Amino acid sequence: MPTKGKYIAGKQVSRWDAESEKVDIEYKNLDNASTSKLSFFSGQKGCALKLLLLAACLAVGMIVGYVIRRNVHDVFLPPSHKETVPHRQEIQDFDDNLRLLIQQDLNDANNFDDHIRKKTEFVHLSGVGYTNRFIKYVREMWGTFRFDSIDLRKYGVTLSYPNYTNPNSVVLRAPNSTVIMETHSNMSNVHPEYMPFNAFSPALAVKGKLVYANYGTKEDFEELNLVHINVTGKIVIVKYGKIHAANKVRHAQDNKAAGVIFYSDPVDFAHNQSSLAGHTWWLPGWAVQLYHVRHNLIGDPLTPGYSAINGVYRTQPSVDCYPKIPAQPISYNDAAELMRDMGGPIAPNKWFGGLNITYRLGPGHQDDRTVELTVNNKNDKRNISNLIAVIEGKYEKDKYVIVGAHVDSWTKGAVDAGSGYAVIWELARAFTSKVEKGWRPRRSILFALWDATKYGHIGSFEWVQEYEKQLLTGAVAYINLDAVIRGNYSFSAEASPLLYSLIKTAASQVPCVDPDYHDMSVLQMWTRKFPDLTNSSQPRIFPLEGDSDHSPFYYYLGVPAFSPAYTFNVKLYKNLPTYPAYSTLEDTIDYLQVFIDPKMELHETVSKVVSDVLLRLADSAIIPFDIQSYIGIFENGKKYLQTLKSVFLVANVNLDTLVSRIDDFIKTINTFSSNITNIDVSKLNEYDIQHLNHKLIQVPRVFITDKGLPGQPQYRNILISPLPEDLNTPQVFPGIAAALKDVLSDQNWLPMKQQISYIIIALQQATDLLSDRILGESL
Repeated sequence: MPTKGKYIAGKQVSRWDAESEKVDIEYKNLDNASTSKLSFFSGQKGCALKLLLLAACLAVGMIVGYVIRRNVHDVFLPPSHKETVPHRQEIQDFDDNLRLLIQQDLNDANNFDDHIRKKTEFVHLSGVGYTNRFIKYVREMWGTFRFDSIDLRKYGVTLSYPNYTNPNSVVLRAPNSTVIMETHSNMSNVHPEYMPFNAFSPALAVKGKLVYANYGTKEDFEELNLVHINVTGKIVIVKYGKIHAANKVRHAQDNKAAGVIFYSDPVDFAHNQSSLAGHTWWLPGWAVQLYHVRHNLIGDPLTPGYSAINGVYRTQPSVDCYPKIPAQPISYNDAAELMRDMGGPIAPNKWFGGLNITYRLGPGHQDDRTVELTVNNKNDKRNISNLIAVIEGKYEKDKYVIVGAHVDSWTKGAVDAGSGYAVIWELARAFTSKVEKGWRPRRSILFALWDATKYGHIGSFEWVQEYEKQLLTGAVAYINLDAVIRGNYSFSAEASPLLYSLIKTAASQVPCVDPDYHDMSVLQMWTRKFPDLTNSSQPRIFPLEGDSDHSPFYYYLGVPAFSPAYTFNVKLYKNLPTYPAYSTLEDTIDYLQVFIDPKMELHETVSKVVSDVLLRLADSAIIPFDIQSYIGIFENGKKYLQTLKSVFLVANVNLDTLVSRIDDFIKTINTFSSNITNIDVSKLNEYDIQHLNHKLIQVPRVFITDKGLPGQPQYRNILISPLPEDLNTPQVFPGIAAALKDVLSDQNWLPMKQQISYIIIALQQATDLLSDRILGESL
């Protein structure tokens, strides 16, 4: 139970308080009014007057009723097809006063501190006791808020765990079998449940010569081939960073390596310092970072294409679901010992890291040492739980704005997942406090706590699959709160283009807490520090990555998504993929408060920006999507097609129809956007509003294909989806990019022509949707 902080809202005087006081005054005045009888209504004459007055009132009432009924019939019974229903009610729309009240309620730093301290008491590994009890605790606490419903959604899924009685190991042996070095299996006596592993790595023992493969990208393995370094049967050691860990294992497997060893090089995670003095923001040499190495992130692999609820059939996982070779992470101290005396050519300069060694490619060591990699991980079916709390909408109950954060972690996880958990808790408290005072949003707001996110967003994916039909028609947007305070340099955002304008508007309404920019808004500071590459007057918004809880919403269903964060200077630390202590035992509340957010001001700032975005999405009469953002996407798409011009010429593939459809869609977007901009909301009725909003919600869904992308069924968005070579890098027209492999390998053009056809059809459907073409041409 939290011990301090403002958990009961209402200290400030809101406009609902003021209205209730006025009502009390009015009733009080009525109670004090004179009740004395008038003299001319007394006696027999008075009774006669009363009867005459009553008769007159009845006659007038009948006449008025007849006139009203005739007018109603005149309006509603025989209207022409050009007439509209008169506007007869006030339209609920975004209220800036309400925004200010909600943001004022997010100013208590003690609340954020309490939530994170509670969250970091234990290691919350999915599917085990601590996490299950913690989710129940949150449900009990949120039960005191004014939600319309709170529900636990349970799923039986396959998770991966280290073997606590037989730990994983990496051993370096001399030719005479003497052990030269062995990695440490557990770095904490306080948390025996923590043990270094790569989730979903198969349990295998392999041995062989060591090869250094830089970051393990596709290009890195190609470069090894160019210098005649054969990795077949070898164990490759790679640095974390650049691309997703699962892709590194996939590339090693494709090149027939025997296994993979991961480490976090100090050039990336310690600012190129091989040894650190004392406790710093940078990653210490003993720390080990944990990642999963699944490639196809389709939720529970035993229930492909449907949710893992009770009673459904479980099947065997597909052959490409899990990696076939073992993988294990080690510290960079151990990596230095492992790589110190490697043989072979010296690595290229750009491959050098921050270890105090000479980086060589191998294979093997100068004295014929052997590396033994032993992984004893276990896959186990476990029950996980998502917590879904709902504020029902007043006018559009079946339209949902969803905000989510995950609760699971492989370590204490103050930044990941504590910061996002604290923010969603405070948002839930602030919004339900306004419901308590009489407000209700136009659309429903769902607050979600996800389980098993660290395993490849399994919890959110299972929920999306369970409610796919409702979400396809009703989900407006998803806001993802994942490691939201990972640095103190600047506000930052990853988002779908439809939300760009909305996010910038919200950031312009929140004051900056940076003392060097105290007179600016968050938007102004953000623009100064992260200007857009093509327009320096606007901030840069990054594309969404492929492995977080926004992924099933955006890439599987087409729901626009937004992932906010306060982050570090990515221009200065170009190779740092995230904050240095990510997924290590260093990620504690002390780390967070000493090196990132001592006063919890950044938590407050992000909460206020998100609250503005959330309120505008839930309460604006017309959903504030920037439909013109599609223009930039398709312009980039046309540029991408130009890069493949020579390939298309070889097979005589004509792109004229595709380009023409793109141009038609852009014209329709401009017309639709202009019409919405000039609309006077006060003159609309609810039908008009919901008709417009239906179009805005459905346009992104048009670009979703049921089949999924070639080789990546977890991604169904044919407009933008992650690259097969890197789950964290998006690709425009990803189906065409995936089909290109078939063209280059065996000249099979059928998949390419199908992908082009899908885009042509989707563009036609999107154009028809925005222009109501199914209703025919206007007369």
